[in-house]
This record gives sequence, structure tokens and C-alpha cells, in this order.
Amino acid sequence: MHLINSLIISLIVFLLILSGPSAHGTDKNAFDFDLKNFNGERVTTRALRGKVVLLTFSYAYCSVRCPLITARLSSLDDRLNAPKDVVYLHVSVDPEMDTPERRVKYFNLYGIDAVKDNRWMFVSGQKDELVKLWRFYGIEIKKMEEKRIPEGYYMEYTPKIVIISKGGTIAYEVDFHFMEEDMARKMELII
Repeated sequence: MHLINSLIISLIVFLLILSGPSAHGTDKNAFDFDLKNFNGERVTTRALRGKVVLLTFSYAYCSVRCPLITARLSSLDDRLNAPKDVVYLHVSVDPEMDTPERRVKYFNLYGIDAVKDNRWMFVSGQKDELVKLWRFYGIEIKKMEEKRIPEGYYMEYTPKIVIISKGGTIAYEVDFHFMEEDMARKMELII
């Protein structure tokens, strides 16, 4: 009996490893938000209906995770031939410092002209609205003081990408270690 229980537990662990702890679909409705892009334009969940949204979390001074995620999303966009019905939505985790100017400069650093290509958005808003959105998606944020970097701090936060379907449901969630080929296949099915 002990051997059978061990085999069952081993099989369950194996299946969990195969399914991957960082990626899953929920078919749950996306969080209903009303935030502002760097140009002052309102960006709402309703306004994005009919588009596939790759929602991620960033801050303009970020020097590790955010650039990696942005570069990988840009590469994915190239691989998908820049579909017009896909939006890359970055949500601020540092609303006090993420001014509109800094959010535009952030994309410029990565060769993305978000002014011309409105598929790339970096939104922020009132902290209470952002906190609700962060909680909904399980994003934990902590400001870490660090005197050795120019800004004097960095934001420790949960790196996550959420793919929202054209109908406004959460189709897929993944951390920033996603496999590009797998993500491209998922996107092709959703688009």
C-alpha cells in the first residue's frame, strides 16, 4: 500500500511539473479598471474589448525585470507580425514616480515608439485604483531602499503577464520566464 501511495504522489508531482506552476487559464473576467495612459487618455477595460491584451506590471526606473519583459514582448510582437488587435499594456507599480514623461521614455529606451504605435500603453492612476488591480492579479509590491543606484530605491514586485481575450476574460497567466514559442502558440489561438 505504501508503494502505491508513493507512486500516486510521484505521478501527481510529475503532472504538476508538466503543467507548470506559472501558466494557467482561468476564463475569469479581467479586472474592470479606468486608468490613464502617458498622454492623459483614459484606458478602460471596456475600451480594450475586441483586442487581445497582454497586461504586465512595470515601473519607469526598472532596470532588470521590466526591460526583460518588455524586450520579450517586443520579440513576441515581431514573431506575430505586429497584430493590430493586440495591446501591450504596462501597469505602473510606482505611481508616484511614473510620470507621463518617464513612461514615454521607458518605451523609447527599447526602440518602441508608443506615441505612434498605440498598441503599446503604460498606464497609471490613483493609488487606490491601482491597489485594487494589483490585488486582483496577485501582484505584491515592496519599495526597497538602495543607496547604490541612482534612484535610491527599486521596486520588488511579482512579475506576471496576463493575456486577456477579446471578450475580456483571462485566457492565460505567466511569469516572465515564459517560453516564446509556447506564448506565440497561445496568442495565435486567442487572436
